[in-house]
Amino acid sequence: MDERVTTACRDDRQDGIGWAVCGASVTGREHERRGLGCDDAYSYGVAGDFIVAAVADGAGSVTGTSAWGAHAACRSVLDNALQSGFVDDYRTATPVQAEQMLRWLFDEALHRVTGQAEALGLDAVLLSTTLSVAVVDRRLASFGQIGDGVIAADVDGRIETLLVERKDEYANTTSFLQSERAFEDSFRVSVRSGVTAFALSTDGMSYKITNIATGEPYEPFFRGSWQHVRAGTGADQLAALLRGIADDQTGDDKTLVLAATGPSSILAGGSIGPYRVEWSEPPSQDGELTMAAVQSDSPSQSGRRRRWWRR
Repeated sequence: MDERVTTACRDDRQDGIGWAVCGASVTGREHERRGLGCDDAYSYGVAGDFIVAAVADGAGSVTGTSAWGAHAACRSVLDNALQSGFVDDYRTATPVQAEQMLRWLFDEALHRVTGQAEALGLDAVLLSTTLSVAVVDRRLASFGQIGDGVIAADVDGRIETLLVERKDEYANTTSFLQSERAFEDSFRVSVRSGVTAFALSTDGMSYKITNIATGEPYEPFFRGSWQHVRAGTGADQLAALLRGIADDQTGDDKTLVLAATGPSSILAGGSIGPYRVEWSEPPSQDGELTMAAVQSDSPSQSGRRRRWWRR
């Protein structure tokens, strides 16, 4: 079974309050049956009280190559959001500015995926992927999404699902980062305060953790999961949980990132430090040099990165 999980769950503690965070991806039954790998990806990083997380689901219609799109998108979000200038600007951003900063992360993710496609000698559509992102500190929590997936948050003690994609008559279709008019028609953003926990999931978990008809969250799942993360649940345990959940009828991959705050005195397990990052492994070892080349900063990329949200 192809699994891509973190080596450890991490928690960051500062001034008595910390983030406990964990992520895992497992390959769906249908992919295993066909001898294919996992097309999902995730990433997360913690810097003080600031946390960023992303999950992405490569399009099943172009399975294999789409895994590269999912991985590139998640790494782009992580790399850009953890730049010190971005973190500093986010700490003082207004809600409108936070929305603009989130949009910039999605713009840069598309730029990274397009560059990855060029490096592989492929059309960008073959790397089609959804993308869900969370950027959170003590003041503001910003969530963005293109395509399907689940974003849930504990907002002042109430669990909510955010940015639920409204399907048209073609219930099994979704938008991708590379889709025509994706940013005009599918990009959705929500900025909240009072967020103490959140979860990001690809749509392979939707049937288990939400009401498919309404999009409402299954609260016991989220409350229990966040408590387990606070108590020090490891990535291997999370992967085992995902494997134990019966696949939906599509046999899709399953990916979940969980993050929760709490007093450092009750957070258990994990490594402690001001800066922690984790991400799922790239789709194949052969592609690592290609991915590294795409991630290197050219002068034009550096110029793009200095703009932040100032468009």
